[in-house]
Amino acid sequence: MPSVDSVKVAVRVRPFSQREKDAGSKCVISMNSNSTSIYDPRNPEHVKTFTFDLAFWSHSGFLKDKNGVLVPAGCNSYAGQVRLCAKAN
Repeated sequence: MPSVDSVKVAVRVRPFSQREKDAGSKCVISMNSNSTSIYDPRNPEHVKTFTFDLAFWSHSGFLKDKNGVLVPAGCNSYAGQVRLCAKAN
């Protein structure tokens, strides 16, 4: 009997780095469930949408705890490292 291999593909939208914040970067990605959309900031009507097995939003909706770790700010969709590790296993 042949073996069956499968691969799950995940995407995570990370927070801006300080360099990106200093440059005034704008987020051009949005997520809805497992769909991730990227739009062209010069032409917002031009959107590409992709579907992944797992999609995690970590760009906004977080606070730093006393140890400097990013944690969800209230009930929102922020995916911290703990949530990612739990989903991976």
